[in-house]
Amino acid sequence: MATNNDDFKCKVCKNIYTSPVVHRLCGISFDRTCIGRICPAQECRQIINENDLIDNYTLLKIADEYRFILEMPPTYYLFLLDTSTSMWYSDRWLPFVIGESRFTYAIEFLNDFFKLKLNKMTEKISLVTFDTSSLQRFDFEIIDETHLTFLQHLKCEGKDTALFDSIDFCLMKIEQLKTLLGNQMLSLYLFILTDGGNNFGKAESIHATQILWRSKKLHISGHIIQIGDKNRKKTRTICDLIKFKYNHFKGGNVAEFIKSFTNSITTEIRTRNAQVLSSMYSTTRMINQLPDVPNSPIKVPSKQKELG
Repeated sequence: MATNNDDFKCKVCKNIYTSPVVHRLCGISFDRTCIGRICPAQECRQIINENDLIDNYTLLKIADEYRFILEMPPTYYLFLLDTSTSMWYSDRWLPFVIGESRFTYAIEFLNDFFKLKLNKMTEKISLVTFDTSSLQRFDFEIIDETHLTFLQHLKCEGKDTALFDSIDFCLMKIEQLKTLLGNQMLSLYLFILTDGGNNFGKAESIHATQILWRSKKLHISGHIIQIGDKNRKKTRTICDLIKFKYNHFKGGNVAEFIKSFTNSITTEIRTRNAQVLSSMYSTTRMINQLPDVPNSPIKVPSKQKELG
C-alpha cells in the first residue's frame, strides 16, 4: 500500500513531525507544540488532558527517516575506465580456449551498475576512459538507456597506462563540478576500473602524495576496482598510497558483486550524510540558543582621562 507524504506531517502546522504525540481518546497524532486546550481533530474536539497525550516514538522515527531522504544531497559518481590493450587479455587460459577479457568484465560491471541507477534524479554519473591520455566520454548525467547502449560500443585500443595522470584529470573535473554548484553539499565518488597496469616508480610516488591531498580537500570517496588477477599487489600498493579503497572483481557472478558493492556504497553515503546533517542540526540548535541581539544601540562609555 502506498504511503501518502502527508502521513509524515502534522495535521495542524503541515510540517514534518518533530515531537508527535497521539491523543488517546481519538487516536490522532499531532505535534505537541500545535495542541492547545481542545483537540484539533474535527471529529474529536474534546478538552485536552496531559494524561491523554502519549509520545508517538514510532511516528517520530518514520518522520526522521522521511526528513533524511528529503535532505539527502545528490550523489555524483565519476568512473575512470582503463582502455589500454592489457585489458583485452584474459586471466584464464586453457588449451584452445581463451576466457573473457578483463575489459569485458569491466563493461559488465558498468552495465549492471548503470542499470541500478537508471533515471535516478539524485544520482549522476560521468565516464572517463584512459590509456596514456584521458577522454571524458560524457559529463555528469542522469543515466538512461542511451548510456547502456554507449557502453556496448567501447573498445580497448590504447597502449600504455598513465593512471595517475588520469586521476589528476578526474580530480580537475570534480573541482569544476564543485565550482559550478557552489557550496552545495554533495556526495562525490571516484571509481577506477583497471587491471593495475601502470608505470609505477619514485616519481609516481610523489604524484600519489599530491593526489591524496587533493582527494581529501575535495572530500572524495575513492575506490579502485581491480579487474582480474594481474597486478593485484601493485594495485593494493597504489590504494595504500592514495588512501583509496581496494575492490577485486575477477568475473563470475557480476550481479552478486554489484549488489555487495552498491550496498556498501549506500551504507557509506547514509553514514556520511547522517554525520553531516547531525553536525548541521547541532550548529542550528547552538545558534538558536544564542541570546537575541538588542535593537537599541549599545552605549559605549566615553574614554576617561588618564590620571597623571
